Amino acid sequence: MKLWKKLTIMLVSILGLSVLSTETAQADAHTDFIDRLSQPVLKVSRQNHLYGSVMMAQAALESNWGTSQLSMDAHNYFGVKGNYDGHSITMSTNEANASGSMYNTLANFKVYPSAQASLNDYAKVLRGGTTWNPFLYEGAWRENASSYMTATNIVAENYATDKDYANKLNKIIADYDLHDRFDRTSANSTDADTSTRITPGVDYASYEGSATVKPGTIKFYNGVPTATDKAKVVRTKQLANKKVKVMARGIVTKDQTIWYQVKSGSVTGWIQITDILGLKNH
Repeated sequence: MKLWKKLTIMLVSILGLSVLSTETAQADAHTDFIDRLSQPVLKVSRQNHLYGSVMMAQAALESNWGTSQLSMDAHNYFGVKGNYDGHSITMSTNEANASGSMYNTLANFKVYPSAQASLNDYAKVLRGGTTWNPFLYEGAWRENASSYMTATNIVAENYATDKDYANKLNKIIADYDLHDRFDRTSANSTDADTSTRITPGVDYASYEGSATVKPGTIKFYNGVPTATDKAKVVRTKQLANKKVKVMARGIVTKDQTIWYQVKSGSVTGWIQITDILGLKNH
């Protein structure tokens, strides 16, 4: 065999091994990222009744598998703007103008103390929507989305301008078997919140805040009430004028009445929004 042919074969072999080595290293890095966020994603997706596979895929896509400056410096895995407990970081970002053209600008992004905090904040957005539309992502909730692909379509429609966003999420989920790993283990609707009885026809959202209970006798429920529920009656001296911790929100879809789960000492229950004053979101 001529020398140049031998050299060509050797070069092709070396390049092939190099490409294989790079792909293996990338796959290992991606697997490490999934392993690192596995427990927080399982916990948050169960508590909020969301698809864990979609949560993990979006964290990977938005943070470039945990290598973006924002995820490394601020534990911000979803590119969320604003501030978290007063903490933010200014970074360069690409935005689209009214005509769809991209331009570079500076923006403030949330700085989280941990990956867990980033995931909790993301779940709060998906379960609570925005101030102008609390049901923006309701189609992505486990009780409404029949599959993770339905959820990725809803997320893509409202979270990103990239028209291929849903396909990118679906590919990550398929490539790394995220559906089997994160969705099948949390398929039971009662996983949504162990302290809350899930009532059909009620949209739930996590909520962290405080309020003061109105004076007088109020109706205090074990869960967001249905017609068959019997209320616990809490007397004035027990909760009236007391500041309580607000833990969750439930909206009865049929009549759009709003309820909040509150806690004071060892007492936990649900009261209607009309029975609380000075509600503040923390």
